[in-house]
Amino acid sequence: MEERILELLKDYVAVKTHTGTEMERDATEFFRSYFEANPYFRAHPEQWGSHPVKDDFLQRRIQWGLVKGQGDETVILIHHTDTVDAEDYGPLKELAYTLDGVKEPLREGQVPVGEEVKEDLQGDTWIFGRGASDMKGGGCMALALLEEYAREEDFQGNVLLLGVPDEENSSAGMRSAAYLLEELEEKYGLHYQLMIDVEPHERIHPERFSIYDGSIGKVMPIVLARGKLAHTGQIYAGLSPIHMMSALVRKTELLGEFVEREGTTTAPGPTWLYLKDRKYLYDVSLPATVGGYMSVLPLTRSPKDILERLKELSVEAFEEVLKDSRARYEIYRNQDGLDYGDMDHEAQVLTVDELKAQLLRDIPKEVLEAEEWAITQKIQEGAYDRVEGSFRLMEFYLEQWKNRDPVLLIGLAAPYYPAVNNGKLPSREKTDAFVSELADYIQREFELGLDVQNYFTGICDLSYAMFTDPEDTINYIQENMLLWGKEYEIPLELIKKRSMPVFNIGPWGKDLHRMTERVHREDLTRRAPKILDYTVRKFLGQNPQ
Repeated sequence: MEERILELLKDYVAVKTHTGTEMERDATEFFRSYFEANPYFRAHPEQWGSHPVKDDFLQRRIQWGLVKGQGDETVILIHHTDTVDAEDYGPLKELAYTLDGVKEPLREGQVPVGEEVKEDLQGDTWIFGRGASDMKGGGCMALALLEEYAREEDFQGNVLLLGVPDEENSSAGMRSAAYLLEELEEKYGLHYQLMIDVEPHERIHPERFSIYDGSIGKVMPIVLARGKLAHTGQIYAGLSPIHMMSALVRKTELLGEFVEREGTTTAPGPTWLYLKDRKYLYDVSLPATVGGYMSVLPLTRSPKDILERLKELSVEAFEEVLKDSRARYEIYRNQDGLDYGDMDHEAQVLTVDELKAQLLRDIPKEVLEAEEWAITQKIQEGAYDRVEGSFRLMEFYLEQWKNRDPVLLIGLAAPYYPAVNNGKLPSREKTDAFVSELADYIQREFELGLDVQNYFTGICDLSYAMFTDPEDTINYIQENMLLWGKEYEIPLELIKKRSMPVFNIGPWGKDLHRMTERVHREDLTRRAPKILDYTVRKFLGQNPQ
């Protein structure tokens, strides 16, 4: 199997599948060739295919293949087919798509690298190349195992392989996979037992293998501040949305109360990823609006919990701005300055669902939906990115609102990744017992310890394997996420219906998304495939050797 994994990897890495581009579609040809060359899938052409991503303007597809054995118990193996581009390789860019193609130039010092990389460049312990680690290496492990299962007579259980696009962006492939899983479940009578991702892991210690039994979440609150317009020479007659937003950023950046510890994982504090005024031309007036969005990485908090707390913090920040502004206005007044009246603004903060509820008292729902579809079309045409489209929609809502006072409008921006962990499911005892067995197996087979990380912190497609929050959380997300059901959606009801346990079992990798991306050869070709195979067979009720 070792040679087969490397053979597949050589061909797979050579296919450019840059995320968010039409090149992602080139994975289809790689998989078509793979399935057509395999005797099992030639004999069962209905058991493999290419499933379209729902409403995808890039027309990307999910690749799938099913080894159908005895019974209905099924294990799903997933990996993402897209990679980041190779621009960071500079003059070595074309070599990025050949296994170890960059090794010699890096050894020669054509591009400066650190001491750890220099050490890993010696010998053949590490394999370099774009996607070798993240994550075509893991994908090739799964493909090689699928061939093994297809060759076995009287195979017990079923193994379904999925190659999904767009993981590096917003997981459009995995979100659409929920529909494919439903279709295959009904067609073949499958009962999904487990989903395994084969993302690479970062070793805590060289002598300890790492797996994950969950994945961290990602929630993106988006905020639009509307102040009160004024010329800078009459500044006290207005209210700056820059001041409003900067106070909120200052209050929430890296806020300790959002740092969560759950099991073996500590989630970092929130951070703002974008903050900009909405002016398109220079003038000497205050900007009308300022927009920003932040990243929160939860382990247990729901989007509703996060947004409700952010609203409270926004009120506090707004009140601090008003208090400071009034005090500074008094300094101006006491210097015989002009009087612009009292700053009698109130700290007004609304969530998107609250504002829309007010709008719908006066405006037909069709008016709002028409603008939502118009913005969606602009995004699909490339005129706006998703963030710009979200801000445009928030501005439209405020324009339709009769109230013209300063306000902070808070919503959710895509993408949303639910936090998942096996401990949230009724099958927790079974998965915990398996982990103990796996640790014994790894010690016997490889003389390695096992580290079980409760959340994969790199964010991955396993977020869409289960959803355990109550129905009101789904409703809250739908009502507050900009462009939900138009440009972006997650079939949360479908995912919740068939929530299943997860593991991430992949090879040791380093420097993902960087020019020095590499995967550990022995992990890729021997250790991780055996550990993956052991896991698959245990959950299918087999007795792995």
